[in-house]
Amino acid sequence: MTDLPPPPITSQEIRIVDAQGKPRILISAKDGTPTIVLLRADGETGASVALDVDGRPAVKLSNPVAGGPVAALEIDDKGAHVKFDRKGGASAYLFLNNLGGSGVVLIDPAGKRRLDAIVAPDGKTTIERVGDDGKALP
Repeated sequence: MTDLPPPPITSQEIRIVDAQGKPRILISAKDGTPTIVLLRADGETGASVALDVDGRPAVKLSNPVAGGPVAALEIDDKGAHVKFDRKGGASAYLFLNNLGGSGVVLIDPAGKRRLDAIVAPDGKTTIERVGDDGKALP
């Protein structure tokens, strides 16, 4: 007798629970997009990995600290980016676009863009600081 591997499980959604029966992992493709969601003990999303309808991946990390920053690593139609967001407006963004340009963008707690550091596809660099009035600083 040979030890054959178990047959594959076929389903649109699988919920994995902990010893107390609480859902902790959700694996789904029921909406046509594959998703893996890791759930915290309180049932809230802690992290997710997904592909959108065009096959572009995203990894999102939630923060268990109320109002704390969250993070995302995504590929979209423009390129790749890493983004950190805090409720209320503060944000930091690192990107590399499909044309080869890259940069960092910093946004203050009021949601105002404050700093852009950009390297264009041709290698030209720019750094722009922005004042309270939304205008570039000298």
